[in-house]
Amino acid sequence: MTGKRIKVLLVLMLTAVLFFSATASLGVQATEAKTAYVDIDSGVLNVRSGAGTNHKKIGTLENKAKLTVYSQTKNGWSEIRLNKKKGYVLTKYLRFYHTMSNTDAKAITDQAIGTMSKLKYDKSYTKKEIHSILSPSYTTAYVDNLIKYDMYPTGKKDKQKNALYEWIPTDFPVYRIWGFDWKSKNNPKPPTIEYYTKNGVQYLNVSQVSKDDMYDYNQQLSLIKQDSKSNWKIYNYKW
Repeated sequence: MTGKRIKVLLVLMLTAVLFFSATASLGVQATEAKTAYVDIDSGVLNVRSGAGTNHKKIGTLENKAKLTVYSQTKNGWSEIRLNKKKGYVLTKYLRFYHTMSNTDAKAITDQAIGTMSKLKYDKSYTKKEIHSILSPSYTTAYVDNLIKYDMYPTGKKDKQKNALYEWIPTDFPVYRIWGFDWKSKNNPKPPTIEYYTKNGVQYLNVSQVSKDDMYDYNQQLSLIKQDSKSNWKIYNYKW
């Protein structure tokens, strides 16, 4: 190998080292380009020239704006393109959609919904007991609403003088969940699944238009999984 070729090779090697060193200093995590959507409650999402709030703002994005993420930094920023120019947005405000099979979604929802069957109709419970039974599959706020709207104080108390509650006998509960017809035996279509992650948290939305002799209604169930070690929990339900 000639001296000239050796010099060229050394220059290329040095350039590569400097590039990867700079990338590492930014904490860039190499990822395949993936689609994301802006998910904010109000206002707009700022796009900056670099991965930090100290960098210049070069534009904004509206809620639900679709974009492509090319890489992510360890300090919580995603590299995107705005008007064909490189920019960065905070990753915690992005929603990433994923696929989930009906089989997996059914297993998750059936397990969570099934927990509610542990509350018997012919038995009374304290608030603490209700929370203890439902907490593996329901958020605290959901259980509080269930007690408020679908149960009633019996007027009796346990030995520790805690108020006792029972199910309200009604065909129109607010937070008691009907369940889904996954095989479409009595409904025109199977449930629709929406599965996404945001800021490291997993979300699953399941909905289905149901019909009976009297009503048409759309069941909408929302579950959350905070991290890999936690359970899927129901946090919202409408019908």
